[in-house]
Amino acid sequence: MIRIAREEDVDNIVALEAECMPHPWVRDDIRSLITDDKKIAVAAEEDGLIAGYVGASFVLDEAEIGNICVSSAYRRRGIAAALLRELEKELRSQGVTVIFLEVENTNTGAIALYEREGFAMYNKRKDYYGQGKDALLYRKDIA
Repeated sequence: MIRIAREEDVDNIVALEAECMPHPWVRDDIRSLITDDKKIAVAAEEDGLIAGYVGASFVLDEAEIGNICVSSAYRRRGIAAALLRELEKELRSQGVTVIFLEVENTNTGAIALYEREGFAMYNKRKDYYGQGKDALLYRKDIA
């Protein structure tokens, strides 16, 4: 089930970040995705657990995706795509017309997902994540 994340999900999302990310967000950052009215987190609940989540912040008609995580036990089931689609729906209801994100050029799985979901690369930050690790900048118009 894909739904808006709730405050009671914070601990599970923090654990998910620790599992999935080399530099996980801290508890306060995760909590603000849920409580700040200019941020949003969408969660995938499977078997009573948070299997994945995506978070974004938005101002006026633009949004930026921060992190998207899916637990290794739940990957390759379409959860990340479902999270992105639900996030897009929620952002559109807030008046957002364009979504931005960045991804490391070595993260081929994420790049393939974003491109399948209609994101297009518009720029690159050379060596942003370290030598040979460029940040690829993507956007998707959702108006």
